[in-house]
Amino acid sequence: MNAEISDNPFLQALAVSGTMSIFMIGMALGVMNILSSGISPMPSSVILLIFAVVFIVGSVFFEKRGADQIGALIGGCVVSLAATISIFSFFGGVDFVLKDGLSVLGWDRLVSALAICMIASMLLVKLLSYKMQAEYA
Repeated sequence: MNAEISDNPFLQALAVSGTMSIFMIGMALGVMNILSSGISPMPSSVILLIFAVVFIVGSVFFEKRGADQIGALIGGCVVSLAATISIFSFFGGVDFVLKDGLSVLGWDRLVSALAICMIASMLLVKLLSYKMQAEYA
C-alpha cells in the first residue's frame, strides 16, 4: 500500500508543493515578526552554529564536485548564508504562530497565501527538474 502512495505522481507533487509552501509562509511570517518586533527568535549562538555546520557541509560538497578551494569556500558561504536566513526566518514564523499571530492575520489571507505559495513552489520544482534533466542528461 505504501509503494502505491509513493509512486503516485499526483500525491508526490501535492506533498512537495504543500511542504514548500508551508515553509515559504513560515519564512514570510517570520520576516514580518522579526521586522515588527525587532526580537530574534533564536539565540545568536544557535544561528552561528547553523551557519558553521552548513558552511562546512557546503564547502565539502562543492569541493567534492570539482570546485577549487576558494570556489568551494565561496559556494559554502553563499549556501550557508541562504540556509541560515531561511531557517532563522522560518523559526520567526513559528514564533509568530505560537504567539497567536494568525488571529491578527486572518484565515482568508493565510489560505490565499498558501494557494499562491503552492503555485509558486510547483513552478519552482518544475523549473529546477527541467534544468537538472537538461544539465545531467
